[in-house]
Amino acid sequence: MMDWYTANMSPASAILAINLLRQLGIVQSSSTPPATTLRVLETHCGDARAASELLPLASVSSYTACDFSEGMLALAAERLGSNGQTVLAESSKLPFEDASFDCYMSNLGCCCASDLDMKLKEARRVLVPGGQAAMSMRISEIEGDTSFMLVTSTLKDFGLSPMPDREGLRIGNDLPALRAKLIEAGFSSAKAWRTWISIPVHSTEDYLQWVTTQPPVKKCFEGLSEEKKTEALKALEAAAKKPVDDGAIQAAVAVVVAQVSA
Repeated sequence: MMDWYTANMSPASAILAINLLRQLGIVQSSSTPPATTLRVLETHCGDARAASELLPLASVSSYTACDFSEGMLALAAERLGSNGQTVLAESSKLPFEDASFDCYMSNLGCCCASDLDMKLKEARRVLVPGGQAAMSMRISEIEGDTSFMLVTSTLKDFGLSPMPDREGLRIGNDLPALRAKLIEAGFSSAKAWRTWISIPVHSTEDYLQWVTTQPPVKKCFEGLSEEKKTEALKALEAAAKKPVDDGAIQAAVAVVVAQVSA
């Protein structure tokens, strides 16, 4: 999974991560030095591509990256070098004192959390009064998703296992419920909207490589006969033709920005 993520998803998700950092006021266009600097925590950091490409920043006094995967964290540490520290940790049980950070970011991490409520409560707990959180989550089933939803619907009849039934993969379909969940977790205000991330796939050959190297799809294909595997590949190619021609291999995402009362 780690190799597939860094090769296929990291370049696409980094663009969204930079937008989240911009929402937090960390990426600034002004050349004037900031009046205060920020302590930033990123959970589900993956390989920390976005942060590593931006840091050091005048607005950031410290950058801490967390992930539950030792392999991903090793990649993050290599990318960040001296510009940040890495900590092995679950986002639902963070090893930090209350009010330790000014900003919290989690890019596509909410859809990985087994307990979304605890993840959000932990995000709130480690933020100072007046602190902000910016998070994103993939939406598992929504019209227009020509990436993961297209794969799932195409390979369903070939035995592909359904996506995990995690709340973080569903709640992006109900933005009022998502905003309410942030308030329940202790945030004073929350905004939420939907957007898209473009997958770096520009031909049917690229698309088939992107699909067939995904761990769940590889596992599915291992159980197919050669005849069925050929049939599945033809089905994927046919399903991808119009989206690829239209330049629209994209994943649906929900974004939330939440504030802690000062």
